[in-house]
This record gives sequence, structure tokens and C-alpha cells, in this order.
Amino acid sequence: MAAAQLAPIAANVAEDVGADAVGLTAGIASSVSATTHPGTDRAKMEEEARERVMDSADSCDRLEVEVPGVIELRRSAAGAPEYRELRLSDSLDERQWIPIADNETTANGWRPAVNFLQMNFSPPLGAVVPETASNFLAYAPSQFISVAAGDRFAAMTSNFGKPVGTFSWNGNYYHYVVTSTLPCFPPPSERIAAGVPPPGF
Repeated sequence: MAAAQLAPIAANVAEDVGADAVGLTAGIASSVSATTHPGTDRAKMEEEARERVMDSADSCDRLEVEVPGVIELRRSAAGAPEYRELRLSDSLDERQWIPIADNETTANGWRPAVNFLQMNFSPPLGAVVPETASNFLAYAPSQFISVAAGDRFAAMTSNFGKPVGTFSWNGNYYHYVVTSTLPCFPPPSERIAAGVPPPGF
């Protein structure tokens, strides 16, 4: 279960994101009514809106540079827990979360979660596998033995939330957080197109 990693994005992509954020900030600022929040109240609201937009853009930029491990959890048609690893697509034009598939998974990356759920999770993961739809588990190393490990942890907390527990695998310890949505980019296309598992599941 290796964490998906991507090379740093090009500088011009970061500039494009920054330009989009500035445009969005301007739109938010213009929508604030001068009569509703006169004077300093209006200025304060505009500044807070600008900070929220910039923080969101910074978080997504951070996610593109260092992606934490991301696991999608669900139940199969038979009701058994299963999971697959996700990563960000390589296309800079249409970033999207995509599954990692190999010769030990289905074509869409799914595999039984029997062993995965027994990886010394604290608290245990059993209750976070939903009866319908999916949940997403993001994880990052507990010890920052490299700059990249620290960046993955920062990307996880700023995009997925604060850690809710730990687990160990292969002698290493990780923090994890569980959420019902994926940040910044669209989920795998099969979820967009159908919203249900593909045939055969």
C-alpha cells in the first residue's frame, strides 16, 4: 500500500490557480452589499473572503505537490468491505482522482478489504465503511523523516482534515482521517457517470 506521489507541478500552473483565486475573490467582494455592511464591516468581510479563497487555492496547490495516501472504502454488491487506492491524474489540464489498478485488483482498482481493516487501526475502521456510496481515508507518515513526508502531512490536514487516528503497516506508523468527499478535484469518473458500482460488482 504505497502512498501515491506526484512530481512538483509547473510554476505556470500555480500562477493560473492564483489568477483564478484573485478573480473569484473580486467576485465575492463585489457581491457584498455596501448598505448591509457599511464602512469597516464591509472591508473586514471582503478581507475574510479573500483569505478564504487564497487558503483554499493554497491547499489545492499543496495537494498537487505532495499527495497523501488516499483510499476509497465501500461495500461490494454482496455487502463485503472493499477498497482501492487513488491518486491524482497526470493531466494538468483536467486534474481528477483516479484509481490505481494492478494485477492484484479489478480493472477499477478494487480489492477485498479484509486484511486492510486489520492493520492496527486505532480507532478501528469497521464503522467507517458505509452501507452505500463511499468514504475516503487519507493518510500520511506520523514521523517526518523527510521534507516530503512533512509536506504530505500538511496536504492531508489542510485538505482532508485533522487526523482522527493512527495505524501501522510494515513497521511504520501513519496518521489518518476519514471523509465522505474528495477535495479540490473530481472523484473517479465511474462515480460521476453512474453513481453506482460498475457491472460485475
